Amino acid sequence: MHARLRAGLVIAAVVVASAIAGAAVDRNVVMRNVRQRGGGFGGGGDRRGPPPEMEARRRTEMLDKMTKELSLTPAQRAGLDSVFQRTDSSLRAIRRDMQPRLKQVFETSRAEMNARLDSAQRQKLAGMKFGGPPRGWEDGRGNRNGPPRP
Repeated sequence: MHARLRAGLVIAAVVVASAIAGAAVDRNVVMRNVRQRGGGFGGGGDRRGPPPEMEARRRTEMLDKMTKELSLTPAQRAGLDSVFQRTDSSLRAIRRDMQPRLKQVFETSRAEMNARLDSAQRQKLAGMKFGGPPRGWEDGRGNRNGPPRP
């Protein structure tokens, strides 16, 4: 295989792996936050992604796997780590920028649902696990996984 073709394939693999890793981490964080906040309808909070130690562990695991499967040189590994760090940073910035917009969408959805349901239906919806508003959402205390927030 020609060196240029091999280099192109490695670069393509890095781009694809970065996208997959970023999407997987983002999805994992989103789902964990949904569970922690008690549902998928904007339970509050402002986490902006995984903690740095989790990002570092994920990067190391990914780099170890790629090093083994692609026989990466130390220079290639360092370069890929740099790509992963930039990807993580970009994803954090996107989440930070999107958070207010997402919060507004969830608040609007809650208000529209509230307008269409009676109080008994709102209470039942709050208890449903498919992503309805968390318990106590009507008065701003929503949190299924612990005591009401002050």
